[in-house]
Amino acid sequence: MSKIVYQLALRTFTPEGTLQAATKLLPHVASLGVDILYVCPFYVQENDPNTAYWSVRQIASNTGNPKNPYKISDYFHVDEEYGTEQDLKDFAAEAHRLGLLVFYDLVYLHCGRQAVFIEAHPDFVERNEDGSVRVPDRWPFARLNFANRELREYLMQNMELLVSEYGADGFRCDVGDSVPLDFWQEAFSRVKRLNPALLTLNEGVDPRYIDGTFDMGYSFAFQKRMRQIFAMGADAVGLREMYENERKRYGKNQKKLLRALDNHDTASDVGKERNEILMTSRGVEAALVVATTYLGVPFLWNGYELCDDAENCMFSNREHGKRSAMDWSKGFTAQGKRRLSHVERLHGLYHTSVALSEGELAFVENSQPSAVISYVRSCAQERILVVVNSKDHPVTADIAEELQGTPLLRYGARQTGNCVRLAPYGYLVLKL
Repeated sequence: MSKIVYQLALRTFTPEGTLQAATKLLPHVASLGVDILYVCPFYVQENDPNTAYWSVRQIASNTGNPKNPYKISDYFHVDEEYGTEQDLKDFAAEAHRLGLLVFYDLVYLHCGRQAVFIEAHPDFVERNEDGSVRVPDRWPFARLNFANRELREYLMQNMELLVSEYGADGFRCDVGDSVPLDFWQEAFSRVKRLNPALLTLNEGVDPRYIDGTFDMGYSFAFQKRMRQIFAMGADAVGLREMYENERKRYGKNQKKLLRALDNHDTASDVGKERNEILMTSRGVEAALVVATTYLGVPFLWNGYELCDDAENCMFSNREHGKRSAMDWSKGFTAQGKRRLSHVERLHGLYHTSVALSEGELAFVENSQPSAVISYVRSCAQERILVVVNSKDHPVTADIAEELQGTPLLRYGARQTGNCVRLAPYGYLVLKL
């Protein structure tokens, strides 16, 4: 698909946490060489002080904020915390002017218990035998009732509005596997009458959903494995094992999977133990080399381009805790400037290399497999070798590939013949 995704959470992206504030910084996002701007929910959130109906994450945040971005009260309007409907239109218009595609988050598995449509349409949500709203254990929210045809129509009209009035070029579908596949199929077919180029991302791992319905899907396994390998000392062979498991599970659709190091959930969950701290800035840069050159869809959580190590609590905002906003001052440090250049170069390589954006992947044997990740991306036009030290100590490795070619990107790497000496978190990207 040759697209790079950038995730922007309004509460995190700026201290103000508004659409207007984010709009002013969209030129920064565009300068990174990303293609898709995926925006976390901005819809009216349920303002419920009853903690019995808060998510585990919400309670654990200790912010006291009753408003959860993923517990929607009104899908058709913008929450005043973020701005107005006109602000959303202006945001999308500026993104489009800069050449970005805009993805909006659809949270259709569940909603707030007092959602604006429930009184008039009680059957829009699942209910217990006694008629009370069914509240599952995992997320204590009301579950939408997809057995109800009118509910499906209501949601499809919502999607049409987001495309026709608010400039959506695509959708990221929250917990998409738990919503019936036939709903997505009908909805996408209908909305593509308004925008035939509409793209879709499923937050889920069911192979059926990216086999002809969704354009992209999540790989939670990749994200988890990368943190284990680069931050916790796990054996780098685990990445190859994961690749083989994915290949068996997804086949040709493996290339549709996201390659992320972080997202709004995980960045919020880890608190102060951000990847930037556990991996160090050099470790994150090495991990970004893998995430961008690996088979799949590169994905960047806001702040990674600046070495942001601040807490990104998704329930914190300008009124509750002030522990959500990324630290923009990092962009003025030597590390932050280096990271920005690194991300721009990586994304530039991705877009100018057919092998990296569309080619196949084959792992290459090396003599230090517990530390060194090595693979070739190839197509008819070119072959590119990627060698990365995933550890915070130097490694010397023999690579089962002649290291002759044009270096495209390197840090702390010296090669002789088929031997490469890598500094801690060193890497080499070589056009063979």
